[in-house]
Amino acid sequence: MKLRNSLFSVLLLILFSLNGHTHQKSQSYTLWTIANLDEGLEVSVSTKINKSILVNQLVNSGYRLDGLKGYFFNKIYSDDCESNNDGFIKDFNTESYIIFSESFVCSSREPYFSFDLFFDLNISHIDFSSRILSDKKLSDFIITRDLNKIKLSQEEQASDSPLSFISFIKFGFEHILSGIDHIAFLIMIIFLSSGLRNLLIAISGFTIGHSISLFASVQNFIVTSGVLVEIMIGFSIFICALEYIGRQTNQLQRYAYFGLIIWSIFSLFSYLQSDLPVLFFIGLGLMLFSYLRLSETSKNLRFLIFITIIFGFIHGLGFAGAISEINLSGNRLLGVVLAFNLGIELGQILIFFICLLSIFILSKILKPQNIEHAKVLVSLAVFGYGLNLLIERSFLQI
Repeated sequence: MKLRNSLFSVLLLILFSLNGHTHQKSQSYTLWTIANLDEGLEVSVSTKINKSILVNQLVNSGYRLDGLKGYFFNKIYSDDCESNNDGFIKDFNTESYIIFSESFVCSSREPYFSFDLFFDLNISHIDFSSRILSDKKLSDFIITRDLNKIKLSQEEQASDSPLSFISFIKFGFEHILSGIDHIAFLIMIIFLSSGLRNLLIAISGFTIGHSISLFASVQNFIVTSGVLVEIMIGFSIFICALEYIGRQTNQLQRYAYFGLIIWSIFSLFSYLQSDLPVLFFIGLGLMLFSYLRLSETSKNLRFLIFITIIFGFIHGLGFAGAISEINLSGNRLLGVVLAFNLGIELGQILIFFICLLSIFILSKILKPQNIEHAKVLVSLAVFGYGLNLLIERSFLQI
């Protein structure tokens, strides 16, 4: 009977892993350099975007990758300016970035530009822009689908969406709500926390962890690889879903060995097919096995807060990636990080509130046993999503 249950559980895990859907937030970083000419201005534009995100979006939208330059054609334009070089693309394979650069000669000293890059690929795309006018740093601003008309020479702001404290609260709030990976992890925290006290401890640990890594990363106290951070975020989702399913089926020990087998395969593929460090995968495999075995035997609250701080620290590195590329002066950076972190906290509170309210409403409608079955099904879906993230981010990097 136990063997049959184990095999059935494994089959369910595999089934749900085939239907995972991944999501990548779309954002770019642009530097506008403006130089005065005798009659008008010279404007140089340099836009940087994550390579894997861009290529995935282009493929999903039906663009041909061999015509990449054609996508960028005439996406940045002005009625007052003419392109000086038709644009060129620089591919940073080691850094996983693509940079598109173009220069313009403008007859007007107050030219208006339209920025249409990437919004046709993702309507929620955000571009963070910085400006330098004759070696003088001007105010930064955000470009969105609805706010993409820019007056570069305007001193205070170039668009209707400046990089203010409130705008970064909003950005942090939208960032976590648009990140299915972060939402999936928070759902698993709720499922794994037995009782309100444990939930508050878990939330506190996660908040402490991501706050520490967010501040440390943007201050360059920690230098990380974006690819490895994304893998670890997928890993945190995968391991928490596996833990909950193992607890509910009373097979946590079997799943610890099952997870170790999966990770051994990951490590082997990393050695054979990927440029990623194999020791990184071996370390995560040992952590997976040790965590699941400790989780089975340890009921200590100190273990709960320690592990949520660790996972929060990992997710904080992912949060930091959203703002680390923005060109901000040191005296503004602290305020930006505080605002962004506050936005993340508000988003977390909303997610926790919606999840707990949903569970409360279902408890009034369904039997307790049916609620537990529903939570297991959700966890299976999250497991599949986490596994899909791991495969995509480990071996399908463009």
